[in-house]
Amino acid sequence: MIDHQPTDEIDRRTAISLLAAVVAGGVILSNSSAQATEPLPENDEILQPGKFPAKPGNYLAGELVTTDAINRRGGLRLDGDFNDDRYDKAQPHDFAMLPYGMIYYHGAPAELRDIPLGTHLHGSFYLPPKGEEATIPPTKGPPQYGSKYNHAILLEDDFSFFQRRGWEWRVVDLDRGDGRLKVAASGKTEGVEFEKEHSFWIDDAKRVWKERELLDWEAIAADQVVQVNLTWSPEWRTRQFRVCDVWIDEVSRKAATERQRRTHVRFQKHRWLAGWVDHVEHLDGSNGIVTITLFGGMDPSLYDEVKQKRADGNAVAVAEPTLRTFWQDHDHQFGLIVELKEGANPALGSSGIQIRWKTDALLDGFRPGRIVRLRCHDWPNIKLPPEERLH
Repeated sequence: MIDHQPTDEIDRRTAISLLAAVVAGGVILSNSSAQATEPLPENDEILQPGKFPAKPGNYLAGELVTTDAINRRGGLRLDGDFNDDRYDKAQPHDFAMLPYGMIYYHGAPAELRDIPLGTHLHGSFYLPPKGEEATIPPTKGPPQYGSKYNHAILLEDDFSFFQRRGWEWRVVDLDRGDGRLKVAASGKTEGVEFEKEHSFWIDDAKRVWKERELLDWEAIAADQVVQVNLTWSPEWRTRQFRVCDVWIDEVSRKAATERQRRTHVRFQKHRWLAGWVDHVEHLDGSNGIVTITLFGGMDPSLYDEVKQKRADGNAVAVAEPTLRTFWQDHDHQFGLIVELKEGANPALGSSGIQIRWKTDALLDGFRPGRIVRLRCHDWPNIKLPPEERLH
């Protein structure tokens, strides 16, 4: 439980940023007021087709309350800021995933369809890219309670967000009568350290995972190192959260990650890896070579298959920014990877893998900046359900 209210001297947006960063583990609050480490400046970069962002996005966090999984869109109830008026009137923050936007759930790559409504998420957001200004309509509620940053490059549940940074929660106390789980957190990221006690609501609806079993209250003990996923509580406006899942040992955490990883791999093999066209070389007739950069955020095993099976040929399908495709014969072609390069330290959103793919027929959708999806020769080649296809 965070029980520190921002002082009058801190403007509203600074207060929100500071309080959001507390949940992210990025700011230390003293016992009396919010202080130290200024929030990161806003990034108003306008993203361009065919170019990955040059700077980090803007941090927002909240509970997932709506999803359009097929079109990779959703809505967050942004974390509270102690403002009763905002609590009563703020509308969900609608967002769209960027084509190269990455999602993590239980420590593994994921899709919006994998994340239950009510899950607390951390994200990195940008202004709408050029040409996508009307994708997400303006917030219907009071504008001062919305955010202009509505295109996400990264979404993570608490499990993924904290574990990826090496942050750990240690159980200090469990009070079943009061419904409180007190934990101490410590870690370091981006040069900012924190050591803080938190108190979360917890009740009979929680799930306790040990090894591969689902247990109950008695499995939680002091000094356990745990990871948690959080969700809404009635005191949301004062930045209090309820525990929906707690993993009390490393075996349970690895099992959760592996389950999600397998779900992700299966999904991608049926829908193919996304990327965009960097360059097109026209050869004789309709022949050509298309240079493609694959997007990031996929399980490494999928990229490994692309490298290992490049000599066996690949199919490439035309896609849209939502990553949906037509999946008709005339909207994908077969070809051969004639060159594969892998760069170090790729930009956020990029895998760093760039291929030159030769085909006998250059489709209209194979143009610089356009989205495509690539299939290894032995991945499933099926027509997806109508709602997942473009018409």
